[in-house]
Amino acid sequence: MTTETVATATLSVSATLPATNDAAGFAALIWTPIGELTDIGSVKGRSYNTSTHAPIASAQQIEKKASYKLGNADMTVGWDSADAGQVIIETGANSNTATYAFKLVKQGGGIRYFTAQVMSFVENMGSVDNVVQGQFTLLRQTDTISV
Repeated sequence: MTTETVATATLSVSATLPATNDAAGFAALIWTPIGELTDIGSVKGRSYNTSTHAPIASAQQIEKKASYKLGNADMTVGWDSADAGQVIIETGANSNTATYAFKLVKQGGGIRYFTAQVMSFVENMGSVDNVVQGQFTLLRQTDTISV
């Protein structure tokens, strides 16, 4: 098993959605890096709800895996209002309908593609010893494609 750290990973955004929801569709897009990224949230996996059936005659509650949602991805950046990637993120946060394509390149070269809406992008000042940070949440819209 090969493990890796998050060091050197990059996250990029495209305001254009892929023509096809596969690796080739995403690879054809033009990507804008999101600068000053300091914390990358979860971009892969599902979270399932539980469906419970409770027949009176048996008194046993039966639980089954039910519907799912794609987990939110919480990200942190050093605030840079001139960074082109952060500008796209802020635009998305101010839109009720915009969905963007995202590309995460991991340290070992693995790629994760997904689409998401930007739920929020807020500036966090912190204390005297903190760098001003931007925190944004991505609401994933498609399962993540691993390359």
